[in-house]
Amino acid sequence: MPFETLEELLEEVAPGTLLRDALNRIVEQGHGGLLVLSSLDGIEDIITTGFQMDAEVTSQRLSELSKMDGAIVVDDNLRRITYANAHLSPDPSIESLETGTRHKAAEQTAKQLRLPVVAISERRDRITVYFKDQRYILRDISTIMSKVNQALLIMDQYRGNYDEALQELTALELDGNVLPFHVANPLTKIGQMLTLKEEILRMFIELGEEKALPGRQLDNMIAGIESDLEFIIKDFKRTEPEVKFEKIRERIIDLCTDTPPSTKEIMGLLGYEEEDLDDFLFSRGYRVLHQIPRLPHTVIERMVDKFGNLQGILSAEKEELQEVKGIAETRSNTIKAGLKRLENRITLMEELET
Repeated sequence: MPFETLEELLEEVAPGTLLRDALNRIVEQGHGGLLVLSSLDGIEDIITTGFQMDAEVTSQRLSELSKMDGAIVVDDNLRRITYANAHLSPDPSIESLETGTRHKAAEQTAKQLRLPVVAISERRDRITVYFKDQRYILRDISTIMSKVNQALLIMDQYRGNYDEALQELTALELDGNVLPFHVANPLTKIGQMLTLKEEILRMFIELGEEKALPGRQLDNMIAGIESDLEFIIKDFKRTEPEVKFEKIRERIIDLCTDTPPSTKEIMGLLGYEEEDLDDFLFSRGYRVLHQIPRLPHTVIERMVDKFGNLQGILSAEKEELQEVKGIAETRSNTIKAGLKRLENRITLMEELET
């Protein structure tokens, strides 16, 4: 199947794959090579000499065939070798920044035919991937792992800052003293974490089979933030204008890509104007109520519909809670006890920090 993106191509040359094993063999042998990933009818117009073949792709076979000067053509399913020692003659008028014959042919071929070409440098032990108009030099595992570890350290710091911001928001929700800043702060932290997550996942593509351990670390660091994001938005978003959660999530990530956004920018996504930024806000209570064990979302929805916000739920008597469909005496006791435990936990954590 033809490649659509550079990322798809990098997955196929990541450590642990057959192609990466072949590329490493070629580098270790100390000679260069050229590998074209294309169906034969997509490349044969620029092949001047060489010989056709139909052989299964193996790393050993690719490394042996690379000892000849020409390119190796592998079908885009990466299963069959269709040409060996192929001399490529792409359009010489196509601009190329490469000076070496092999790399120049690789870049011009990729640009002309819009397909993947991999060039292995004989002198520099460097593997360069060309795809359409893109050029990417593969990095060794130690370099990528070092960058991943640095990114995970930053993610860990982000998570610590986020947990603090979320704890503050929870305490203020229970007290009824939330200001727009207290909502925008954890949303910004989530946006920063999701932005960094995308950067780390791009690095994971090159790690291949080596990504398992850092992948588990990343999963632990970002656990729960997607649901928190959804509930915070649901707790504080104004009903007008109507904007879907996915769109707000996307915009938060966009705002956090470079410098941290202002409270005004974040709250604007939730429907607030600049003159609203000094007003107290009342949480609907979705995120807080979901922290109570075995409390179904449908019941939470009915509670919010009846009482309006978290303060209304907190002040409701058990008998009033039991007026909500799905809440009997046992569940009303569970809700009251759960909210009380949450208040006590917040108080204890604040005392430990002072």
